[in-house]
Amino acid sequence: MKNNLDTPFPKVTKTLVKALESAFPKRDFNTDMSLRDLDFHYGQRSVVNFLRAQLEQQSENILKE
Repeated sequence: MKNNLDTPFPKVTKTLVKALESAFPKRDFNTDMSLRDLDFHYGQRSVVNFLRAQLEQQSENILKE
């Protein structure tokens, strides 16, 4: 999802990303885990990764302005 200047993404804070990292930590899986469990976990992690990337992008934009 790309943002354009007309609809900027809301501000993401370090506190939010840290709380999500704590609530949805990275996990190692064994061969007993179902694909559904894997998909669910990686969906959660995808959101955390997206917000972390948004935080980094917003931090870079602050430094450039």
